[in-house]
Amino acid sequence: MNNFKNIQSKLQEFVKKYYTNELIKGLILFFSFGLLYFIFTLLIEHFLWLKPTARTLLFWLFIAVEVALLVKYIFIPISKLVGFQKGITLQEASKIIGNHFKEVDDKLLNILQLNSDSNQSELLLASIDQKAKGLQPIPFKRAIDFTKNKKYLKYLLLPLAIWLVAYVSGNKSLFSDSYERVINHQMAYEPPAPFSFYILNDNLNVIEGKSLKINIETRGNTVPEDVKIHFAEQDYYLKNNGLGAFEYTFSSVQKQIRFYMKSNGVASKEFTINVIETPTITSLEMVLKYPSHTKKRNETLKNTGNVIVPQGTRITWNIVTKNTSKVSFLTTDEYLFEEKEKDNFQFIKRIQESIEYQVSTSNDDLKNYEALNFAIQVVKDEYPKISVKSDIDSITRGPVQFAGQLSDDYGLKTLKLVFYDINNKASVKKHPLKINNSSFEEFYYIFPEGIELIDGVDYEMYFEVSDNDEVNGIKKSKSKLFSYYKKTEKEVKDQLLDEQQNSISDLEKTLEKSKDIKEEFQKLQESLQNKSQMDWNDQKKLQNFMERQQQYEKMMQQQTEQIQQNLEEQPKSENKSLEERKKEIEERLKEAKDLAKQEKLLDELKKLAEKLLKEELTEKLKKLTEENKQNERSLERILELTKRFYVEQKANQIKEKLDELANKQEDLSKNEENSSEKQKELNKEFDDIKKELKELEKDNKALKRPMDLSKTDKEEKEVDEEQKEATDKLEDSEEQELQEDSEKQKENKSAASKSQQSAAKKMKKMSGKMKESLDAMSGSGEGAEEDIEALRAILENLLEFSFQQEDLMNDFSEINNSHPEFAKKLKNQHVLREYFEHIDDSLYTLSMRQPKISSKIFKDISSVHYYLDESLTHFADNQFNTGISDQQFVMTSTNNLAYLLSNILNAMQNATPSSGSGKGKKGKSFSLPDIIQKQGEMMEKMKNGMKSGEKQGKKPGEKGEQQGKEGKNGEKSGAGEGEQMNGELYEIYKQQAQMRQHLKDLLGDKKGKNGKGLGEKAEKQMEELEQDLLEKGFTNEVLQKMMQLKHELLKLKEAAQEQGQEEKRESNTNIQQFEKRTIKSINHKKLWFNQNEILNRQSLPLRTIYKKKVQEYFRVNDSIK
Repeated sequence: MNNFKNIQSKLQEFVKKYYTNELIKGLILFFSFGLLYFIFTLLIEHFLWLKPTARTLLFWLFIAVEVALLVKYIFIPISKLVGFQKGITLQEASKIIGNHFKEVDDKLLNILQLNSDSNQSELLLASIDQKAKGLQPIPFKRAIDFTKNKKYLKYLLLPLAIWLVAYVSGNKSLFSDSYERVINHQMAYEPPAPFSFYILNDNLNVIEGKSLKINIETRGNTVPEDVKIHFAEQDYYLKNNGLGAFEYTFSSVQKQIRFYMKSNGVASKEFTINVIETPTITSLEMVLKYPSHTKKRNETLKNTGNVIVPQGTRITWNIVTKNTSKVSFLTTDEYLFEEKEKDNFQFIKRIQESIEYQVSTSNDDLKNYEALNFAIQVVKDEYPKISVKSDIDSITRGPVQFAGQLSDDYGLKTLKLVFYDINNKASVKKHPLKINNSSFEEFYYIFPEGIELIDGVDYEMYFEVSDNDEVNGIKKSKSKLFSYYKKTEKEVKDQLLDEQQNSISDLEKTLEKSKDIKEEFQKLQESLQNKSQMDWNDQKKLQNFMERQQQYEKMMQQQTEQIQQNLEEQPKSENKSLEERKKEIEERLKEAKDLAKQEKLLDELKKLAEKLLKEELTEKLKKLTEENKQNERSLERILELTKRFYVEQKANQIKEKLDELANKQEDLSKNEENSSEKQKELNKEFDDIKKELKELEKDNKALKRPMDLSKTDKEEKEVDEEQKEATDKLEDSEEQELQEDSEKQKENKSAASKSQQSAAKKMKKMSGKMKESLDAMSGSGEGAEEDIEALRAILENLLEFSFQQEDLMNDFSEINNSHPEFAKKLKNQHVLREYFEHIDDSLYTLSMRQPKISSKIFKDISSVHYYLDESLTHFADNQFNTGISDQQFVMTSTNNLAYLLSNILNAMQNATPSSGSGKGKKGKSFSLPDIIQKQGEMMEKMKNGMKSGEKQGKKPGEKGEQQGKEGKNGEKSGAGEGEQMNGELYEIYKQQAQMRQHLKDLLGDKKGKNGKGLGEKAEKQMEELEQDLLEKGFTNEVLQKMMQLKHELLKLKEAAQEQGQEEKRESNTNIQQFEKRTIKSINHKKLWFNQNEILNRQSLPLRTIYKKKVQEYFRVNDSIK
């Protein structure tokens, strides 16, 4: 068996040699075929100049072929050699050996087959061993001959020969260029052409978002006309600059770009544009935190770095970036933003001054690339502004009006009035004024409200305003200086009297002017009446007259306002009668101004004049004539009443001066420093009083009915003598003091003192006489009683006129112009017209001295006159319906007039006993039960009057019931009874008016308390009842109203008892007189400041930039002004 094992070992060595031979053959073939295919590939690229895609395919095909050859000829033999792959078997190897060695033939194969038999016996094994021994000497390895591989070297010589030929022929680049293009198969190569493309740019790098211009040049034998550039799957033409130079601009490059050029089939290699990323700002935010005193809400501004802010504002910049590693804040210095997180940066700074700054971004590639320029403008808190206007230069006394405007950037804090005595500037006082903490404020102040000033002192003052600046501290501004003199009470009184006298003089001149207007008006009326139609000249004359009428009315209004203002400014007098008279004159002035307003009538006249309507115009002119007459009378009355009041007031002032001078004289007599100089001063004061007494006497004589003023000539002379005696004695005493004669000095001083005391007593006596005169002037003397009796007579005559007019109106309603009684009735109407003129004259004369008579009566008087004239005209023209309508208007105005006069009479009667006259009359104080009882008595009289009326109605000649007078007999037989009824009706009317006045006095100040509604209702019912008594007379309707009134009074009594109220008078005391001059409220927006300017200066919710522009606008305007 050893021999067989040797045979097996030799076979295995044979197999290894076999595959070694295969490996050698494979190496020769691999290099031969590989080089040939390599040359083949390079030749294809050389001749075809494939595109990158084709070259890529060719390249990978070459790799695939080479790999396949490598595997076939090298990897497989090696793997079989080393045993990785199964090779030939021993049987196959024995066949190869048998074929090579003839002597071996099938022997070796048979040995292997026998050995593989499963039924082996010792004999068989011995046979195998025997045969193996016979083959032992044969060298199996010799069956493989390495030298036989030389025949394959011829394949290797072919590619080497081709390479050698190319090298020898000088085409070295034949394979090298092709090889480079195949290896760099993705790159574009230019095939040998008439020209080549060259990029002249140093590099192809561009900053992100920027544009890149590439400059291209062609070099070669020819120059192409057009060249295209290919990128992004598109072709674009290059710009031809001539001589083979081309250019192209890539706009806003955002990413990498690959491109190549081509022309006439020639293409360049592919180029790449590389993008450099930029550090950019994607979001900019400014958070503005304003100083607290500005009261501005914090703001956030986006995408801007420019801003106008108040000084001290804290600004936070929040920036979001991209591709940024650093953000800088650049002014004169550089500050870095703090990176809060990736791409988010923050910087905080408090701004005190205006600055210009940059915000720049950087990264590794670009430094300070994006530098944004911004500016911050700081608005510094300016000083507060104050503008004050005043009427201080136009007044001479009393309160001063100040109107001012205050403004500040961000809010006002305080406003103070600073004032001081000019002669003692150290005595500065400050009076705070209330203002809002807004940026704009108006203030109105009446000086010296809330301040105590000393009489007779000169003051200077100014207003001081402060702001709320927390950054720089509070700032203050001052207004201009104002001067003010605080007059003494005596100086104010003297001045008011002088002004009052001037106003009276002006009013007299106005009345004189009214006479000229009246004459002009009469001529105009006569001219129009004598013409059948108006012409243009008449129209022009009428227009001129109306203009003069309006001017006159305006002048009269101004002068009455001056008088009224003067009265309002008069200090409250201790003389109650004088104070009451002043109030009554003020009321008459207001009424006179209302009556004098003729705008509506003048407008109607103007329209009629434009239309040349003569008849209607004539009617209106008649009405205007009557109104002018009454207005003139009203003005004359005001003038007379004001004169009388001036005399009373002047007399009262002289009395006060006498009392004051008497006290001074008496004090001087007791004073140890009694001297001739001081006595001479008192002498001069008394001389002034004497002059005033003479002026008073002159003014009193100028009255239409002079008042009874006591004569003081005797006392004046005695005072002069006593003062002269005192002065002489004092001068002698002073001379003796120099001569040191003390005894005579004392005697003279004592004598002087006695004379002074005597003079003081006589002055007091003069004052007492003046007081008696003033008491006599009051409404409680005999003059007042005379006025009451005169008014009562006028009222009775007016009622008689009313009843006769009513009778006449009823007569005219039943006749016509053909009636035999027509002429008689028309004559009666003329008589009544004259009768009313006498009533008017009497009333006018009384009103000149009695201010209680209201000016409202003149409107009704004017209406009665007008409609009386109209009724006569219409009856004469046979216009009976119109004439009766005029009579009805006469009745209405007459009843209104009677109602007003009745109230005035009641007021005068009630005032007479309460003023304490010397006649011993005592006024009765009515209680609510008394009024109820009296009301019941009047109801009984009313019932009796109605019964009398029914009896008259049954007499022959009865014409039926007429409204207001039941049972009126149409014939003369019933006249006596009718007059008796009218007298009874008038008595009831007077009593009813008195009861209403008593109820009004009883309620007094209780109208604001519980029961107000019942009291006012009862009072109103009484007024209506008085009117019904005049208009309707004894009727069931009037009686029913009296019963309702009594029921209302009973309810008022029950309400008073339940509430436990006591009927008593309450007097208003301690009414503070603020100053001697009445202040009218300032017309805020029109008097002092332009309304538009105020609107523009108001604090508006503007952004700071617009607010600054507004402030600049006002600054320029103020400088222009």
